[in-house]
Amino acid sequence: MRRLWGHLAALMVLTSVLVVGPAGAACACSCAEPDPVENAAWADLVFVGVVVDIDRPAFSMSSGDLMTARLTVEQVRKGSAAGHVDVQTAIEGPSCGFDFVEGNRYLIYSRDGQTSLCSGNQLLGAAPDVELEGDVPVTALLGGGAVVLLAGLGLWWVLRRRSASQPPASAGQAEPGPVTERRDEAGPDGQDSA
Repeated sequence: MRRLWGHLAALMVLTSVLVVGPAGAACACSCAEPDPVENAAWADLVFVGVVVDIDRPAFSMSSGDLMTARLTVEQVRKGSAAGHVDVQTAIEGPSCGFDFVEGNRYLIYSRDGQTSLCSGNQLLGAAPDVELEGDVPVTALLGGGAVVLLAGLGLWWVLRRRSASQPPASAGQAEPGPVTERRDEAGPDGQDSA
């Protein structure tokens, strides 16, 4: 009986260790109150720009995977940039990714081509006057592929049903055609009758 209690106690300790277990990494982003002076001191490029394209990975394994936002530069406040600037950030907020939206104007603080939710970026509003680059998103490609596949399967099914409804021609039946008469030159005994 003492042995049974010892096994139960060991099982309880093991279960509590597994339930409580070691703490995993936290999956949340916590930022301090944004301070424009500190954000500008941290950044090597501060600019106002409009997002014209967002390139998200087709398949991501982690919320920390990077996406790239392409912005048309309208005004540079620190550093140097002209034309377009590509800025990378994590794809999701729990990994401090900044949520860019195409067609919106932002004040961006970036360092080495990267920014985050904690960098102090600000949404300045929509920019309907800027033309978006508009590449074909992956979901549209997958949807188009699914439509083509379904159309192909539908066509195959219709052709299969059509061929199944037609009666097959028998191998023993002769095709109707002109009847020709053949005369035998030989008689019943195998000799020529002439």
